[in-house]
Amino acid sequence: MRWRHVAVAGLALASATASADDPSLADFDGAWQGTELQISGDVRGLVLEPGDLDVQIETGPGGFRISWTGLARQAGGDLARHEFDASFDLTDRPGVYAFEPGQTSFFGLFADPATGNPLEGETLLWARLAGSTLTVYSLAITLDGGFDLDRYARTLGDGGMDVHYTHRMENNRVVTIDGRLAPKGG
Repeated sequence: MRWRHVAVAGLALASATASADDPSLADFDGAWQGTELQISGDVRGLVLEPGDLDVQIETGPGGFRISWTGLARQAGGDLARHEFDASFDLTDRPGVYAFEPGQTSFFGLFADPATGNPLEGETLLWARLAGSTLTVYSLAITLDGGFDLDRYARTLGDGGMDVHYTHRMENNRVVTIDGRLAPKGG
């Protein structure tokens, strides 16, 4: 089974229903460090610390780039840490961003997650900004035809960022991570 990437320190962007008071993509820009962390679900002995939530988000015209420590579920089912780097570009849909493969992207090892066909064993990766929440999604279809969906939502508020990550397989919540990030050096 292919490695399954799980964004543990992740993303999300702007929507057509956003109000004038909602943050823009630029408000997510910068280095963020984890300060709190709670985990539930099947992590099989993997110990995570708040620093595992650290993320770097660089915004630019029409998109953003993100670097984070993520989790990959290996063939045996165990989770392991991996460094991820991905770029996203705005699509024709307001607030929706498609993965943009690049030379530095770890995701390029699996196929093009922007156009990947989950039915062919590839991963589909995209992001969405809705209000004050930037969310990154990853979808794959397992060898037996089930689904493997990661959702990593980051919400700005109170001088920091709340993180809520879920990894679902076959409608069962497998892993949930909640945490808090603060601007690095701030």
